[in-house]
Amino acid sequence: MTLILCAMRLEAKPFLKALESSELKKSASYKVYYGEIAGAKVLVAICGVGMDRAAAVVESLLGSYDISRVIMSGTACGIDSSLDIGDTVVSEEMLFYNKNENRLLSDVQAASDTVFKADEFLLDTVRTAIQKDPPDHPVHYGKIATGKSFVTKKIRDIIAGSLNPLCADMETAATAQVCHMKGIPFIAVRSISDNADKSGFAAFLRYASLASKHSYIVVRRLLRELRKAEK
Repeated sequence: MTLILCAMRLEAKPFLKALESSELKKSASYKVYYGEIAGAKVLVAICGVGMDRAAAVVESLLGSYDISRVIMSGTACGIDSSLDIGDTVVSEEMLFYNKNENRLLSDVQAASDTVFKADEFLLDTVRTAIQKDPPDHPVHYGKIATGKSFVTKKIRDIIAGSLNPLCADMETAATAQVCHMKGIPFIAVRSISDNADKSGFAAFLRYASLASKHSYIVVRRLLRELRKAEK
């Protein structure tokens, strides 16, 4: 079974709308929805914003359900100047750009020591799915950076110059770290809700629904291709 993890309900909304034969399972701190998307059995979980929440929820879910892979889906801040609002980034590598808001520069300098790779089979399957059925928006493959705080211009400039990721968020690397420790295949699919040209929380609020939908579109293609590959 595939776990689809989203930080916010807004990001999970397209998945919840698409779920067939859905069933809500509650825990003390999060909600999990069970059902099928594109013929694949999935759990859709909303973990809450931030790396600590994401890591705790995915660790709990891996201990509670028979999960064969984890896909992180949702929004991200565009760091690379070539990315526009709505573009989707599929993770090849994931790392932390900071684990403490007050130690950004020192953490960025050490970040390259902790790099997590996306699962090769999942990455190959996404590429195949997108080649067969390209969505109506660009899909990029590369590095995602994760930190403690919402990306400001200062943070964007620092991590762009030091780490050169395509985008940044607040959950992916933490989820990747737990999955790596547990031996569970992991990949992230994040779409751009804000960037250097359309920056800040106001831009995020304006474009988050579009980005969430685009991320869902790519994940749905991945699920469909996985189902074909496993027949």
